[in-house]
Amino acid sequence: MDIQAYISSGKLELFLLGELNEREQQEVMEMAARYPAIQKELEELEQSMFAFDHRSGINPSEGVKNRIMETLYAGEQPTDAALPAAEKERNATTDRGIHRNISFPWKIWAVAASLAALIASAAAIYFATRYYQSQEDYLALMMERSVLAEELDIKQTRFEQVEEVLAGDFERVSLSGTAFEIQEDAKLNVFWNPDKALVYVTVQNLALLGADQDYQLWAIGEDGPIGIGLINPQEKNILQKMDAVVAAGAFAITIEPKGGSLSPTLEKLVALGEVA
Repeated sequence: MDIQAYISSGKLELFLLGELNEREQQEVMEMAARYPAIQKELEELEQSMFAFDHRSGINPSEGVKNRIMETLYAGEQPTDAALPAAEKERNATTDRGIHRNISFPWKIWAVAASLAALIASAAAIYFATRYYQSQEDYLALMMERSVLAEELDIKQTRFEQVEEVLAGDFERVSLSGTAFEIQEDAKLNVFWNPDKALVYVTVQNLALLGADQDYQLWAIGEDGPIGIGLINPQEKNILQKMDAVVAAGAFAITIEPKGGSLSPTLEKLVALGEVA
């Protein structure tokens, strides 16, 4: 069970907002009971909601309160000019401490409903934004895991190839460019099985060439150098299969025109290694 993926799915936020059906609510409660990390995230989200509501509920100043109350009273109280003498007397009595019982509940509830709607809208936007962000993070995580899985499969295949080669009767010949100025840091390995005439090469370090050039591997025997294949410098630590070789006293690499040559260009000798 991928706990982090479940937390990032947005279900916990929807659960707290009451947007899940009964089956989904039961699922969230069971997951929270089973996994402490999910229960902890649920509690933190709930606290965040309450904190958000608390931050949104800022108390108005006395001046704002007075203006709101004046607005509420407006339209409910007639002016003194329009009142009869008896009513004016009752108003005067009210000023001395006796409160009039004026009913305007509908305006109070209208203001309260407006504030509640504003808070609810802000909370909905906040959690919706967080939910969609969680979805994007989840998709990005899935993509990253897919790429890593693909890379792992490639590395596993390479490992199996190398294991197969090393398990057989192969000789390893190290090719180095230390003796040649053209590429002193060049380094490769040739794996050769004389009995089966199999040859593989792996690149450890080899400079890239122009589009009109290739690296060519040569097997040097009693009959001179024989070209046995082209090498891709970008495929590092990958077994690149070459042509069959039955006998060789050394292997060498040269830079040749695109597609290779029938004989090596010695002034462009990159690396050389003798068979032990």
